[in-house]
Amino acid sequence: MVAVESVANRRNKNPYQPLAPPELPTFGTVPIIPHNLIVIFRLARPRTWAFPVLSFILGYTISGGGPLYPVLLGLGVASLVTASTNLVNAYADRREDAVNQPSRVFLVDRIGARGALAASLLFYAIAGALSIYLGILFVLVLAIGIFNSLFYSLPPLRFKAKPLASLVSFSGAVGLAFLSGYSINGSINLFNPVFLLATYFMLTYGTVKNLPDYSGDKRAGTRTSATIFADVRKAVLFTGVLLFTPYILLIALVETGLLSTIYLLDLGLALILALIVNGMWKAKTPEGLEKAHTFGFFYAISFLAFTLVLSSPTLQSLTAVTGAFVWTLLVSQVKVDSRIEKRDWEKRRNKS
Repeated sequence: MVAVESVANRRNKNPYQPLAPPELPTFGTVPIIPHNLIVIFRLARPRTWAFPVLSFILGYTISGGGPLYPVLLGLGVASLVTASTNLVNAYADRREDAVNQPSRVFLVDRIGARGALAASLLFYAIAGALSIYLGILFVLVLAIGIFNSLFYSLPPLRFKAKPLASLVSFSGAVGLAFLSGYSINGSINLFNPVFLLATYFMLTYGTVKNLPDYSGDKRAGTRTSATIFADVRKAVLFTGVLLFTPYILLIALVETGLLSTIYLLDLGLALILALIVNGMWKAKTPEGLEKAHTFGFFYAISFLAFTLVLSSPTLQSLTAVTGAFVWTLLVSQVKVDSRIEKRDWEKRRNKS
């Protein structure tokens, strides 16, 4: 028999009855859809992955190098931990970002705070699983790295809220990555001169990113290497002087015979640094300081890349350096990084 709908039913039926939403696969409480994956990728700040990647290769190369597969696994681990660090930071810095990077707050809201944390925990777990194949020393360094990654932003330690602890913790992005690469060949050397130079360089560079965020950090009551000063000009002066001190360490390491004289070629980058510091000094707005920070970012990558080439002037090193620059330029060009350089909201806020 064929069912026939009555006229009364037709009249009472709502033709605009809403459709039930589609059921989506989830990770925890977060729907797994392409849009959320893009948001997570942006919050993971892929351009920052170049620091641990280059430092890992540098440590592995100086320890003697070896097969390619540990490099590929190590690069994956370094990128995943850095991505997790940035996701946790985006979750924890909501109050500061409401002033410094409001678009990042919007991105976090799109996936929810739990979504950001869930993604970071997933990346930590994958990194831990991969590390099993790289030896016990690597796993130990990774454990320290994950601890540092979490408590750089999260309470109760929240290293980034303490000026000196913040810089030491930030330098771990290079220092711990170097040690992880070095450890693959079965040892760790905390007194390796290249490790000391690269780690201290990253410590000083950590002051640069705090300059554009001066206003937001000040309002939020967050103590950084910038907000400990009464005004941003004094913070710029302090940063400018500090950024040149790695070259003093470089000369000292060469003079004592701990480093080969070929590393003095790194001094050529001091000319580029002088231009960046001059740009920071002339900047009148947070947007101007953010532009200087962008140039400083590529300068910092260049220092690590050039040091890698000086340590091992081979086709493999040149390939790694080229890959790091292509990746960084690509993600910068398509503007997927959640840190925005053009701070239009600052202009609107000042007009109001």
